[in-house]
Amino acid sequence: MITATWVIPLGIGALALISFILPRARIAWTGSLALFYLIAALIAQAAHLLTTSGPLSGWLFLTMAVFSIFGLWYSVPYIEREAREHGWSLAQVRIYYGFFLIFVASLIALGIWTNFLYLWIAMEVATLSSVVLVAVPKQSRSLEAAWKYVMVTEVGGLIALLGTVLALAAAHIPLWSWHPSAATASLNVVHQRWALIGALLALIGYATKAGLAPFHTWLPDAHSEAPSPVSALLSGLKLAGGVVIIYRLDLVLSHIVPVDVLKDSLILLGLFSLVVAAAFVGFQRDLKRLWAYSSIEHIGLIALGVGFGGIALIGAALHIWTHAATKTLLFHNAGTVRLLYHTSTTHEGARAVLTRTPWSGGLLALGAAAVVGLPPFAPFWSEWLILAGGFHVASDRPFAFIAAGLLIVIFIALAKRIPEWLFTPGPADAPPRHPIREPAVLIAPSALLAVLVLVGGVGLPLLVHPLWTQLTAHLGQVNL
Repeated sequence: MITATWVIPLGIGALALISFILPRARIAWTGSLALFYLIAALIAQAAHLLTTSGPLSGWLFLTMAVFSIFGLWYSVPYIEREAREHGWSLAQVRIYYGFFLIFVASLIALGIWTNFLYLWIAMEVATLSSVVLVAVPKQSRSLEAAWKYVMVTEVGGLIALLGTVLALAAAHIPLWSWHPSAATASLNVVHQRWALIGALLALIGYATKAGLAPFHTWLPDAHSEAPSPVSALLSGLKLAGGVVIIYRLDLVLSHIVPVDVLKDSLILLGLFSLVVAAAFVGFQRDLKRLWAYSSIEHIGLIALGVGFGGIALIGAALHIWTHAATKTLLFHNAGTVRLLYHTSTTHEGARAVLTRTPWSGGLLALGAAAVVGLPPFAPFWSEWLILAGGFHVASDRPFAFIAAGLLIVIFIALAKRIPEWLFTPGPADAPPRHPIREPAVLIAPSALLAVLVLVGGVGLPLLVHPLWTQLTAHLGQVNL
């Protein structure tokens, strides 16, 4: 039996280095090799040949690996067409595949590592590699988005490092411990005030990395300008990784600092994120920017679940999966729309998508119905658990009511906006709009994602029953 701790990230990192020396016609092979490498790792996990540090790491590895596989799968046809239509140089293609694989390796590390300094390093690698990927098209808007992304999130990264070191040092928890625990700290020598200050600083820093409001300002631009496979992993996996680090750190400090302060902070950040999404989502005319603001909403829901605790914490764990599935589908779909229509905005021609491109339009409609939490789609079940957990505790009930009201506002906004892409034919004097051929290589990954979005809410816990049972038992025992 082998451990996934180093084998998986380093293996994908080695493929990233190889991509920088291969000829152009072979560069995409590294992405395919990484895809099969992750599939083999998932099979090994299912066969209990690959171990992780506990059920939470096992669940996160499953999520990170599955949707990284989809990102790698979609990247090959997407980048081939993107590079051809926009005249990408050999250097741009190399940079894309090399840094995309580094990005995937860092996401896997975020899921399975447990040492806080290593987690900070993994988050920094994920941030910097995705900054390069945002800038790789070399257009003025993408360069501006990358600059804003790195400036805002690197300030957050420094604050996160300072807070983490301060909190662990004040709690007398070894910085390099692979399994940090408050059990080894002597309460007689703990500096509780400094530990709390450090925890709050770390929360602010990682909230910036996670795109929680009011630290979200980098997110809409970065998501809308990055290549679509990058946007999908940014939204579905990297943002959730920031909240998971906050949860892990707060859990270690829960017996040392006032836990209500940490929980209330997460609840407030989660609610504020829902407010921002409700205020802006209805005014977006670019699909990728629309889903970027929706990501702020859903990362806010995950923060709420962690803050509420109890059954809501289990809902947050499930929502990491359901949100990743839905956003990967929607960002891939937005990328396909952009390639087929040469834009993803309604005013530039991305209209009547359901008529002209039935597969893309149908997947857009399905994903939009799922992302607002309609049953029977996967996000409905996780959102229901999060809100149920909030309603279960009297002190959290007002926040749960506010969250439910904001979700209704977001639902109405999306219900009014999505038909502009699906049905609006365009100006009366416009030339006839003929059907557009939809390449199967672009549609196939999204079609399989649609299956996960449809049945993943209940089907996945049933499929991975032992892992899900261990995870729920673990979260019930270690609730903040």
